[in-house]
Amino acid sequence: MNQQIIKKSSINNITVVFCKKVILILFFKAFILLIFANFLIMSTQQIKDICISQLSRKRKLVIQFALDFPDKVVLMRMEEFADHLGVNPATVVKACKAVGLNGFFELKELLKQEVQLTRIDSVFTGMIREVRSQNNPQKVAQDAILGDIMMLQKTYEAISFDVIEKIARAIIGSNHTYIVGLGHLGLVANYMERICRSAVSHIHASTEYHGELFLNMEHFCERDVVVGICLDKCQNQTIDALRFAKDRNATTVAIVDSDLSPLMGESDLSILINSSHSFYFGGMVGAYSVVNAIFYSMANILKEETVNRFKFFRDMSEKENVYKH
Repeated sequence: MNQQIIKKSSINNITVVFCKKVILILFFKAFILLIFANFLIMSTQQIKDICISQLSRKRKLVIQFALDFPDKVVLMRMEEFADHLGVNPATVVKACKAVGLNGFFELKELLKQEVQLTRIDSVFTGMIREVRSQNNPQKVAQDAILGDIMMLQKTYEAISFDVIEKIARAIIGSNHTYIVGLGHLGLVANYMERICRSAVSHIHASTEYHGELFLNMEHFCERDVVVGICLDKCQNQTIDALRFAKDRNATTVAIVDSDLSPLMGESDLSILINSSHSFYFGGMVGAYSVVNAIFYSMANILKEETVNRFKFFRDMSEKENVYKH
């Protein structure tokens, strides 16, 4: 009897020890996974902070495409990814190692973290990261303004003003100009419509998904200009609209913040905003500035008409007592 009790007691002790070991192992694994997850998030940001411009052209293409379109890259095999970019698979591996990764698999693992946050719109990634990382409202405000100034400076240095003039002349000579800016980019599209209508009247902003956009698309024709605006992520309807316009022989214009944007392949003329994506909505400032540049170019080309129109605005404002003296 005593032997049975001792035997049961030994079994219970072994079971308790075993359970404790299992719990410790599970806790250790969870701890490792937590550390690994934090490493992934940090590493994704570190890659973005690396000066990619220092890389060779092909390696830069690999890393920039991965950062701009993580949702596409995580679904690709390395051979498929390399073929899509027109590079050798070895170039993909070398590009990964150049930014401190062991290879394409590790790059995909990092990007999966990004995709989870950017499934709807990658603008939210910047919001989440920025809100979490900053604790000083004044410092954030200072950095935001400095970021905008640097972004505008880099855009100014890289932009082709010959292209600005070509866009201005294309809009002036068009039957109709349609500006496609969906979601929050509708603000830029509406602004471009308002300011450019000071020079010409045949401009229409298309800011609503589906119905309104489809109605405008039905009118696209050869002597029209269609402007597509995409910053950060590019909406599928904007891509489709520019492609449809190109099929109808309209002149297509892209205002984007990445030379890997899908709109680049659908545009006859393009303007690249040098946005670092460091601050959410930062590219919007560049877009407004580019719109101003297009308008001033149009106003200069149509100097007499513009002066007369501004005189009319001034006279009407005085007559209707619009402004308080």
